[in-house]
Amino acid sequence: MISLTREERLFRQFLLISALTYLSVGFIFFLAPGLVLKFINLFSRLLTPSLPETPLSVEKFWLSLTFSMMMTIAALSYKAQMNVRKNQGYVIPLLISKASSAMSAICLYYFSARYLSYLVIFFVDGGIFWLTLFLLIRAKRAFCAAQTALLRQAPKTHMSTGPTTVVVLKGDDKFDLLDQVLAKTGFFDLLEKRCQDSGKSRETFAVVIKPNFMFTHSQKDISTYTDPELVEHLIDRIAALGFSNIAVVESQSTYGNYYENREVLKVAEHVGYSTHKNYRLVDLTEEMAPYDYGGRLGQHFVGPTWRDADFRISFAKNKTHTFCHYTLTLKNIYGTLPMQNKLKEYHTKREYDWPTIETLKHFPVHFGLIDAYVSADGQFGVITCPQPKLTKTIIGGENLLAVDWVGAKKMGLDPDNPKVGRFLPLAVEAFGKPEINWVGDQSQYEPWENVSEVLIQGLDIAEEAYAFSDWWFSGLTAMDPYFPFKRRGWVVIMLRKILAPIKRLFFRYDIL
Repeated sequence: MISLTREERLFRQFLLISALTYLSVGFIFFLAPGLVLKFINLFSRLLTPSLPETPLSVEKFWLSLTFSMMMTIAALSYKAQMNVRKNQGYVIPLLISKASSAMSAICLYYFSARYLSYLVIFFVDGGIFWLTLFLLIRAKRAFCAAQTALLRQAPKTHMSTGPTTVVVLKGDDKFDLLDQVLAKTGFFDLLEKRCQDSGKSRETFAVVIKPNFMFTHSQKDISTYTDPELVEHLIDRIAALGFSNIAVVESQSTYGNYYENREVLKVAEHVGYSTHKNYRLVDLTEEMAPYDYGGRLGQHFVGPTWRDADFRISFAKNKTHTFCHYTLTLKNIYGTLPMQNKLKEYHTKREYDWPTIETLKHFPVHFGLIDAYVSADGQFGVITCPQPKLTKTIIGGENLLAVDWVGAKKMGLDPDNPKVGRFLPLAVEAFGKPEINWVGDQSQYEPWENVSEVLIQGLDIAEEAYAFSDWWFSGLTAMDPYFPFKRRGWVVIMLRKILAPIKRLFFRYDIL
């Protein structure tokens, strides 16, 4: 069931009342047309005695057409209220009907005869037109505010999260870069303090790392997923201090709708993670449990491994994102929301940004890292990058908002723009704005291509039509042989064949 905004619920109630009214009035017109005119003439004698009364008619030719029109607009109103978001197109002929009757009535009043009945039609149907239009616009505006970033304003907060350090290092040795970032940000001191504050031993203190690899399309394109070697290097450094309760977590993605072997453990092993080392691989989708977030998200789900962690790390990949400009440490936490069909559950029903912020409120992340050693830019960097960028950079810090702010600046974006990034503006509004001490390399990535604003805004609206976006996504994507396509009918197969020449420009390694 799609969650409607307050304005959409009000519009739905109005349409239902309108449908019942048009139906009732239509039958009154048909069964007692003379009575209606007599009633209007009575008011004309009392209120406008200078105006002539409307002559009563005995023929029923125009009455038959009027009855037909009333039944039609009653049906349109009823159909629109059945799904006030999907069926708003039915309101347009209703508006045309009301505008036409109001304008024709006022023309008849001025150019034919000065009957009060014409003015009644003008004011009543004109009023219905403007009220319907007003409620429609409010519903659409509320929809855009709730489901897209089109109307997003600057965060309304004066809070500060205080000073925080973000370290950005560039070099040729990715392991050395990670070690230096961890050292310069005080990562191990932070880990030790959290452990001491918890009162737990190092063996029971739960460290959970959330990398980004569930949008992997090919193990050969490492620009689209967090480097497993870097993740395991981080784990080795943590384990060397005596911490043994370490987990790597992800949840299943929409790709599972279209391709086989998209469970977390299968994707993880395919890209290079091991099931026989000093950590556990956990599929948050398979272990999800009910959880009451309260507020807007309410009763939902969480993976217990993520829920019960004592120290959470977001280890993101440095990528552009077709829907929200970029995906870094905040967007990476979206992947902890455990429902598999994310296109339906988080893009269409709920959106994907504010549920991520809600889960961060309940399950704070204690450190953020960005693997920007090999990066994915361009229009579809989140999915595939035909020309990966060797940016040779590692970014890290305790405050995810600060890490993402710096990461966005490195891409040449304006992270203070409320319409850029989606996650960062909402996070600032929820948690406050960090005072950033940027240490290390401050250059922008060069060369670097960001996503077109037209593409972002267009997809932001298109994704709300789930059946359409799901169908197109199944045709536009591609995978390497490890992930066979789930055949879903000849239409989709034909779509994939038609799009194959275009997709070859983006998917260099995959089966099309």
